[in-house]
Amino acid sequence: MRIRLATMCMILALVALIGVVALPQTTQAQSMDSAIVCDSTLITLLYVAEHDYGFHSMTDVSTIEKGQYKPLFDAMMASMDGGMMESTPDSMMAGTPDAMMATPDAMMGGDMMQLSPGVVQGENAACTALRAEIEAFLYTSFTGMMK
Repeated sequence: MRIRLATMCMILALVALIGVVALPQTTQAQSMDSAIVCDSTLITLLYVAEHDYGFHSMTDVSTIEKGQYKPLFDAMMASMDGGMMESTPDSMMAGTPDAMMATPDAMMGGDMMQLSPGVVQGENAACTALRAEIEAFLYTSFTGMMK
């Protein structure tokens, strides 16, 4: 009788365990695990490029963690009238793929030293791509101001 009672208890416990494991798992719409974390310098550059120069990334920057800079981005978004920042024709041109593909040699002459881009070891590929996009945009914007 004791063996039968012990067996029944184990079977009941096993069924309860299977029932708990089989429950559907809920996931959050956007957990911190899905956010892309870049370094603070890149987020600072992103803010300056967006706020001061009308930069609009070709990638979705909403998935990038803004960290301590989030209040700045929130305030910038809140201050936009109609959802669009003012852009000059030059700043809009600076963000186009053709302008971003222009090389420094073509823009400034071939006698300048070419500096290597910053590299962050182990950086997420999305951060590396955003860094290159912002660098090209800012360079094009700054050289365009010289004309």
